[in-house]
Amino acid sequence: METNTPVVTGSLINPTAFERGGTIGLGLFRPGPGAAANEETDRLSSMLMKGIKETLLEAKTHLTVVEDDQKNADFYLEGYIEEYAPKGHFSHLSVDGAIWRQATGEKIFLFQTSAMINIKNQNPMAAAYQMGAAIAQTIGKGYSS
Repeated sequence: METNTPVVTGSLINPTAFERGGTIGLGLFRPGPGAAANEETDRLSSMLMKGIKETLLEAKTHLTVVEDDQKNADFYLEGYIEEYAPKGHFSHLSVDGAIWRQATGEKIFLFQTSAMINIKNQNPMAAAYQMGAAIAQTIGKGYSS
């Protein structure tokens, strides 16, 4: 069974920031207060990043994902797995984060998404990938070429 399409809520603080495009570095999603720092949250973080990266690469945006020289990227995305609590057959996965303009430290975009995962029917890693893809789609809205 496939995970439902995640809904991303966000706030674009500077609507003109992405107009010229640029490069974006992707940081790891670190465990927040409601998520243990362990191998599973590391894998969830990797899948979130993979979903963002692959979706941005496929989309026609003015943003280019950089992997090797992230310190010199125009923008930087960082986030937190705020909650991941598998309990019985269900797990709640909640993620939030921000995109910063590296040169000035200005926050450009804030985002949040969450999902209730039925562990019997859904793979938490697939859900994390879909959440990452939804984040990337939200970033790309309005910035397509």
